[in-house]
Amino acid sequence: MTFKKKVVKEIPGFEYIHSDIVLIPGFRGSKLVNDKTKKTGWISLCTPFLPHSKESIDLPLNITKHEQDSTTSSTSINGTIIHQPFKLHKFSYDWRRTNESSTEIFIKFLQDIYNNNGNKKIYIIAHSNGGLISLSTLHQHPHLIGGIIFAGTPFGGAPGIFGNLRHGIPILFNKKFQDDAAHFALRTVFSLMPPKLDAFKDQDDSTKYANIDYFDVEEWKNSDWSLAINEDNPRYNELGTRQERIDYLQRTLEAAKRFHKTLEKPSENFEYPPLCTLVSNIHLTNGGYPMGKLDDGRHSILYDKAIAADGDSAVPIERTKLPEGIPFEVVHTDNSHGSLLEDLEAVGKALQTIFNKH
Repeated sequence: MTFKKKVVKEIPGFEYIHSDIVLIPGFRGSKLVNDKTKKTGWISLCTPFLPHSKESIDLPLNITKHEQDSTTSSTSINGTIIHQPFKLHKFSYDWRRTNESSTEIFIKFLQDIYNNNGNKKIYIIAHSNGGLISLSTLHQHPHLIGGIIFAGTPFGGAPGIFGNLRHGIPILFNKKFQDDAAHFALRTVFSLMPPKLDAFKDQDDSTKYANIDYFDVEEWKNSDWSLAINEDNPRYNELGTRQERIDYLQRTLEAAKRFHKTLEKPSENFEYPPLCTLVSNIHLTNGGYPMGKLDDGRHSILYDKAIAADGDSAVPIERTKLPEGIPFEVVHTDNSHGSLLEDLEAVGKALQTIFNKH
């Protein structure tokens, strides 16, 4: 009897890796496949998102704890062997923090790797919100980073996030954990709001923007965008009193605006390392909402009339472009937002793109 030798599929691009790679997920974690069990899961942030997790939801707004940052050596992603002497570091950040504080933790994480590895520059593969944290880090500490691959990063914001704030995402695992009260408590969510105030359109003319500043807490108080602001029930009261919720929202909106400023090009002569975005534009995506008014005069988002756009099912293609003045390359994939990093051929092309720049 003879046994067929298993053929390991080699993916072009990974042979270029000559330094450590840091993988930073989005605020719910990037979906990858465990090469042993073949099951999909969430990197680093998986514990509270498992269907039968017994972890406390911990919704009060004064939560400050964060998960242990994890560093692991890995030779495989998604079941494909990568024959290179590099380390894949997985960074975990707490979604209950603002992106401002997550960036501070990420900077320390990268600094430790940099110092322990002979001051070799680090390359980053960042998914979604993790890309925003990575770009902010690059602008503050450019000496640490040799290049970044952004996967599905909403540089122009993700208008659909307002639907999550209003309705939650009940289809994901623990329904209580994914309801609107939980999303209201996810500080990192607010950094995904479009910075240019262009998520809302005039209900009578979709070419015009509604004159709404959703970074102004007064607009939220005079709206039904999130019932967690204006309503009282036992679930919302887990977060705190109505005034405590309003105070929390005001602090969070102010922090989101400050964070958006760190994504802008710091100066005209700022030098960028190679940057590449991994994007998809074949999936129907929420491109914004018309804005209306309720009978009582409150501003209302017309959720049932969402404006369709081409994208990756979470981020419209136009909003994956880096802010003005920042150079970047683009690699396309057919995968949707949560599985962008499962397209290893596209990831390989992105690796080729950034390493060929050196």
